[in-house]
Amino acid sequence: MQIAPSATWKLPHLVHIASPSTQRLGISCALQPVLGATSIAVVGRFNRKFKVAGARQSHPVQMSSTCETSSAGELFLYDQNLGYAAFEAGDPGDRLGSKALVCVGGLTDGLLSLRYLPNLAKALKTLGWRTFQPVLQSSYRGWGFGSLQDDAEGLDKLLSFLETNRGISKVVVLGSSTGCQDAVHFLKVGMKKSLVHGIVLQAPVSDREALLAEQRSEDELTQLERFKQVASQMISEGKGSEVLPRSACQLFGPPDVITAYRFDSLTRRMANDDMFSSDLTESELREKLGHVNVPCLLAISADDEYVPPFVDSTALCHRMANAMAAFPANLTRSVILPNGGHGVRSPEGQAQFINAVTDFVSDLDQKLLRRLDWETALAADLQDRAAACGRPLLVALAGMPGAGKSTTSGVLRRLLHPKCFVVPLDGFHVPLQSLRSRPDADDAVYRRGAADTFDPEGLCEKLRQVVEGQEPKVWFPDFDHAVGDPVDDTLCFERSLHRIVLVEGLYLLRQQDGWGSLADFFDYKIYLEADLEECIARVKERNKAIPGYTPEEIDRRCDEVDRANAKVVQESVNQADLIVQTDLDKASR
Repeated sequence: MQIAPSATWKLPHLVHIASPSTQRLGISCALQPVLGATSIAVVGRFNRKFKVAGARQSHPVQMSSTCETSSAGELFLYDQNLGYAAFEAGDPGDRLGSKALVCVGGLTDGLLSLRYLPNLAKALKTLGWRTFQPVLQSSYRGWGFGSLQDDAEGLDKLLSFLETNRGISKVVVLGSSTGCQDAVHFLKVGMKKSLVHGIVLQAPVSDREALLAEQRSEDELTQLERFKQVASQMISEGKGSEVLPRSACQLFGPPDVITAYRFDSLTRRMANDDMFSSDLTESELREKLGHVNVPCLLAISADDEYVPPFVDSTALCHRMANAMAAFPANLTRSVILPNGGHGVRSPEGQAQFINAVTDFVSDLDQKLLRRLDWETALAADLQDRAAACGRPLLVALAGMPGAGKSTTSGVLRRLLHPKCFVVPLDGFHVPLQSLRSRPDADDAVYRRGAADTFDPEGLCEKLRQVVEGQEPKVWFPDFDHAVGDPVDDTLCFERSLHRIVLVEGLYLLRQQDGWGSLADFFDYKIYLEADLEECIARVKERNKAIPGYTPEEIDRRCDEVDRANAKVVQESVNQADLIVQTDLDKASR
């Protein structure tokens, strides 16, 4: 949430017409926002005016809230019909390449209102990235009339223009403040979302909670509740696009105007704009953020003035990341900026933020971070299969130890939230007490994880209750690593909610040793193919966290037990309906 009541423009005296053969009209200029004085201590109130200087020159950037911010670059129209413009930072020689950072500001933001943009553009230029900032329908004083959908349509037009007219093929969307909602929403509905390879969320704070960041009078709180009711009533009457009294908008700060829809979206719990509130449950956060299937960098300011004292920003940042599909695949990053506030105005905060962004895009370039393309396609396919199934769709996800079953199931659970219920096969380990009662007790315990140390019949019975039973809930066990054993009745299948049951484990496709009847339960069988040696190396690294064993003992057990188990799992690959080659990120049927 970032509010400025006024924004005025002066046209440049010098207009440069570039490349008339391609009908490309641009204004080469330097943009300079000039700060006005803050006079009213209300949340989000400050004045900002802008001017466009005609001279094409770059000014030294001094990162201070009282100093000028400027950038050389090109101002161009990306929407010829409506006249919406965008700005590309940098001199002509800098404006080359096919990779772009697209910056989307928050409420009332406009060109260069993100004070770090000039320095960020310079840093990204060294990596071959270009930097753009569009004017959207909700920019400046249009925020009260705008919506996330309007901004998504504007971003679609911008990305289409950049792809066709600027040769851009790879995009990272940087959202600032309420622009974070735009970035997240675009990944769900954008027609050009396939161009987006990552997002940066700078100051992803709750607009609803930001209204409480400073102490409110009883009268203001009463007005807030009253206008929430008025807005809801207007929306129910089909008047969501009509404006509320100006006093409703003044609760946000500037004396602009706001529609009933936008007021409701910014103030109601779980409304369209409510993505980052601290009181959202884990399930609600997944509903809002679970579809984020690209690498994500979250940047939080420890001294953000729009975050109320009762919000633990660091904990909330982790919860937001955890809700994303990118999280299980280790594709989320976070940085806590010690100072700089909501807009990252301090030199130290800007330097740390810029370093985090450049590291993020560098990892994208080096393919250390990737989009979840095949996982997203698989999720869409499972959703279609579930829609055509008259009962819950049962899906097996099998693979060797270390092939990525838990990671993939975590991604799919978020992408398919709330309809997907995940069952780990580990919950059906034979308890240690039972293994110790066997004649070969020592060997059975040492080999735990082999096919004969699981309970496939117990899993069959639970799946039979899902398929044939009428109970509203079916409880499944889960494995508790703290005690080293399964714990009954831990995971709950809800018949009214879950349409997909995804079981992940080693031997789900096996036909021998009592596993064949289990394999017959599944409607769709997926096998994750991976390199055996890479899998064993991952298991060795993962098992180092197990207490009570030396690294040598862990390595020896992995080579003796996990390698043997992996070879057993490989024998069932031909039973799969879909084989996903995870090391190559491609699938074969």
